Amino acid sequence: MSGSLLPAAVWRAIDQNGLTMAGAKLQFYLTGTTTAASVYANATLATALSNPVTADGAGLFPAIYLDPTVTYRMQLQTSGGSVVADVDPVSVTVTEATLAQVNAGLVTGVYVSPAKLAAWTGIAAALGYTPLNKAGDTATNLTLAFSSFASNSAGYLGAPVNEEDVAYTFALSDSGKMVRANNGAAMAYTIPPSTFPVGTAIVVRNVGAGVVTVTRGSGVSLMLAGSGTSKDVALAQWGFATLIQEATNSWVISGTGIS
Repeated sequence: MSGSLLPAAVWRAIDQNGLTMAGAKLQFYLTGTTTAASVYANATLATALSNPVTADGAGLFPAIYLDPTVTYRMQLQTSGGSVVADVDPVSVTVTEATLAQVNAGLVTGVYVSPAKLAAWTGIAAALGYTPLNKAGDTATNLTLAFSSFASNSAGYLGAPVNEEDVAYTFALSDSGKMVRANNGAAMAYTIPPSTFPVGTAIVVRNVGAGVVTVTRGSGVSLMLAGSGTSKDVALAQWGFATLIQEATNSWVISGTGIS
């Protein structure tokens, strides 16, 4: 067991006139009684101080450590024993929060060991969010090489190029990227159903002589900007287009070299 330092590391006795009280005394009792309670000179609680503890000629008391299992009553007295102040209770007991307290948000006045948080559930509910830096946590979904996508996911500041020179089906990892074709023969890029969240944007570029047809998977609609007709869209050589999913399985495409 380790003791706790009396809440002020340095105590100086001052009277009502602001003058130091040479030889002042701090008398410690058990709370609610006049039964003396031990205080100590060190945190190991190995060396008891005299009780009352006596200040020096400048009114300074030595460091005083309290037993955290004891609730004290403390009196400040003059050198002659007259009571100047009587404080009850005095306690420095600090208890560790339980998992139930943390989950319920009832941790006022207690501490939580960071080492335990990694194994505790309910932390996000208690805090109202999932902390990224709690013990044992691993940062995820900070790039677009992820397994899920949300409106507040970290994204690219540019449009990394994904070179696909044969028939290809767009994937979630293409979100925010440019899918680029360079093939002398015609080929298709397919939009699969139920793969992307609303708001997904994919840039398509064709530098090859073969036409790239952006085709619709089952249940997918694709409309040219300015048109209300769903169709597969051809992207000619040097063409450039942007695809955006504006509703579930509903895409719009706009650019140059498209038909």
